[in-house]
Amino acid sequence: MYSRLHHLSLLAAAIPLLALGQPAAAPEAPAAAPATDPTYRLSLGDRLAVLVFGEPDLNAQQMIDRHGIVRLPLIGEVVIAGQTVREAENLIEDTYRKEEMLRNPQVTLTLVGYAPREVVLLGAVRSPGTFQFPADATRLDLRDVIARQGGFTPVAKSDAVAVTRRREDGRETTVIVNVERTMSGRARDQGKDEAFFIYPGDRIFVPERLF
Repeated sequence: MYSRLHHLSLLAAAIPLLALGQPAAAPEAPAAAPATDPTYRLSLGDRLAVLVFGEPDLNAQQMIDRHGIVRLPLIGEVVIAGQTVREAENLIEDTYRKEEMLRNPQVTLTLVGYAPREVVLLGAVRSPGTFQFPADATRLDLRDVIARQGGFTPVAKSDAVAVTRRREDGRETTVIVNVERTMSGRARDQGKDEAFFIYPGDRIFVPERLF
């Protein structure tokens, strides 16, 4: 009996020592951020993380502005809207080389926020609501947007259409557009095209006339 108890006590004492000798379980690796499709075509309002390998001071987050431009350290403005992610990476690398800022830059673009692809049209129009931008369009004439939604109602005050747009700094601005004049043809007869362009994310409000 004594030998059996002694044997069990030795075995119990050895178990923690055996456990200490086992390698600790490796912690789970954090999930990798989803890679951006290199064939994705960049749009106005897309927000990008721009990483330059080995040059952390040149990394930046930028939104593509309404002119299709991003502004990057050392090289300034680069027009990338309409290009694929891979094409834009190559263009930025070429620009760093041409400006003699970097000898062999390696640039990676990652989408951190996609541009809104719709416009809200409210007020005195025949089909108020949300208007989806065509996939291949970066801007549309205000007259075309209204026409696509069925046009004005008879009581629409078409000479005072309000267009609200969010600027790059996050603030909103509203512009009053006289669509009636541009649709009448008078401006075109005078050799002028007074098109007012609408971009994804804009809000349009058509007031009613007060009789």
